[in-house]
Amino acid sequence: MAVRRAVVAWAAAFVISCVLLALPLVALAATSSVNIQGSAFVPPTTTVRVGDTVTWTNRDAFSHTSTSDTGVWDTGVIRAAASGSFMFTAAGTFAYHCAIHSFMHGTIVVQAVSTPQPTAPPTAPPTPVRTAPPTFAPTERPTPAPTEAATPQATTAAPSATASAAAAPSETASPSPSAAAAQLTPAPGAAGSGNAPLLIGAAALAVAALGAIAFFLARRRS
Repeated sequence: MAVRRAVVAWAAAFVISCVLLALPLVALAATSSVNIQGSAFVPPTTTVRVGDTVTWTNRDAFSHTSTSDTGVWDTGVIRAAASGSFMFTAAGTFAYHCAIHSFMHGTIVVQAVSTPQPTAPPTAPPTPVRTAPPTFAPTERPTPAPTEAATPQATTAAPSATASAAAAPSETASPSPSAAAAQLTPAPGAAGSGNAPLLIGAAALAVAALGAIAFFLARRRS
C-alpha cells in the first residue's frame, strides 16, 4: 500500500514538473493569423518568433493549401471557411505557396527568441570633489633698518678774543716826573676797564651763534 502511494506521488510530481517547464513556452508562444483571400496570402510576409504558431484561414469560396517550398510543412487542403496551422520551432526565412494555385506565394520569417539583457543598475552620480581654497602665506613686512641718529657734535671754540684795554695815552712829556707817573698809572674806575666785560660777552655770544649754525647745517646734511 505504501509503495503504491509512493508511485502515485512520484507520478504526480513528474506531471507537475512537466507542466511547470512547459509554462514558459506557453507564455512565450503566440499565434499569428494569415488570411487566404482573393487567391492571395494576406499579409504576404509574416514575422514570428521561435515557438509561435501561424494559422491560415481560407476566406475564399474554393480550397487552398499552405505548402512550404522546402517541405518543412504542408497544411493540406484548406476548404472554404476552414483553417490550417503550423508551429515553427527553428529560426529562419521560409517561403511557401499554394499547391492548388502555383501563382500564390508567401513568406514566413521566424526570429530566434532573444534573452533579455539584465538592466544595469543606475550609476550614482559622481561625488563632486571639493577643492580647498588656496592658502596664501602671509607676507612679512620688511623690518626697517635702524637708523643711527646723528649725534650733533657742537664744537665750541674757546673764546680767543682777548680784550686789550690797554690805553696808551700819548702824553706830552712834562718836565715834572711826578706828573708823568701820575699820567701813566690809570686811576681806578677808568673807561677802559669798564668795556672789557662787554667785549668778552659779545665774543661768547658770537661763538655760540656760530656753533648753533654749524650744528644745524650738519644735521640737515645727514
